[in-house]
Amino acid sequence: MKLKTTALALFFAFTAPLAVAAEVKPYVYSAVAEQPQAAQDREIAGLFDRWNSALQTGNPQSVVSLYAPNAVLQPTVSNQVRSTHAQIQDYFEHFLASKPVGQINYREIRHLGPDAALDSGVYTFTLTDASGKAEKVQARYTFLYERIDGQWKILNHHSSAMPEAQPQLVAH
Repeated sequence: MKLKTTALALFFAFTAPLAVAAEVKPYVYSAVAEQPQAAQDREIAGLFDRWNSALQTGNPQSVVSLYAPNAVLQPTVSNQVRSTHAQIQDYFEHFLASKPVGQINYREIRHLGPDAALDSGVYTFTLTDASGKAEKVQARYTFLYERIDGQWKILNHHSSAMPEAQPQLVAH
């Protein structure tokens, strides 16, 4: 009897954390990131706004013009890393069909020198299909910017879907 009780106690001791872990919901960023306080950080934050506005034009060339000549794009919805302007344009020709509108939920800005900065965090895109149905997709992002001839350009852009299954985000 004592062996049975010990075996049951061990069973529950080892499986209880698994049951609790199975009920834990993935973290979802629902807030909109606040505008940075420092002017230098606001300038970098504004580069996302510029990129997001270019997306909303629906013109792939407007978006591609924001990338440095030697830029690398590691996109969310494609397995192919894009390392030329032609490849980056090809990606956006397809991505822009979903009428993406981005919103920053969380951000960290780091200055790497007078002509380089990093903006990384979490953003949510509202994507609209041809039938008008909207879907929200949340992803982690990193933009590495370099000032080239006085203009900030995207040198590296990495975007990856959240690793934990996300609950259905509500599109408005």
